Amino acid sequence: MENPNVMNEEFLHSVNRLRRVLPRLSFGLLIATYVISALIMGIFHAQTAENTGMLIAAFLVPIAIQAGRGTLVFFCQLNPERLQGRISVGFLAATVLLALSLLEGWLVMQPYDLAWGVSVSTLMLIGWVLEIMILKETMFATEIALYRNQDQWEELKNFYRAKADMETFKKTLSSGNGLLSESDKTEPNKTEPEEPGKEIALSLNGRGH
Repeated sequence: MENPNVMNEEFLHSVNRLRRVLPRLSFGLLIATYVISALIMGIFHAQTAENTGMLIAAFLVPIAIQAGRGTLVFFCQLNPERLQGRISVGFLAATVLLALSLLEGWLVMQPYDLAWGVSVSTLMLIGWVLEIMILKETMFATEIALYRNQDQWEELKNFYRAKADMETFKKTLSSGNGLLSESDKTEPNKTEPEEPGKEIALSLNGRGH
């Protein structure tokens, strides 16, 4: 008797297709939130632009801010072997910049309907959640890659052990304890100075015998 399928095969195929689409969808949606946020801020600042230069800057500055935000959040992935803790620099950067974006969005949308403020805030929150989720998945993928490459993993562990030893050595140097080796710290045996004329007296006694 054949075992019945636990799950619908068509559903499994749909899940696999979704997994193939999700990476592009998530990155595309994240970039879209950056662009839309920059355009909203640019339109607001363009209303008070006094000349053409200020009008151009009204759009360039928000675009540069959003580009800088994405760079700061994912900069730690420039060198994926630099292991990150639970609260990484990217997480802190995303959270701080989210707070600033929400404040700016509230100031921008204050003259308009409350619904606009809620929509813009929701968009920024979605962007922040996407940043954190993508960042965590990227770090997890790095850990998986290191686990599969055992030689690279051992080399990385040796590097971090050597780095910890180097930090310990620097601390001993700063306290002055590491300037001398252990053998140098022990005082050498000092010979007592001979009394004046002692050598002459011994030689004379030897002649008398």
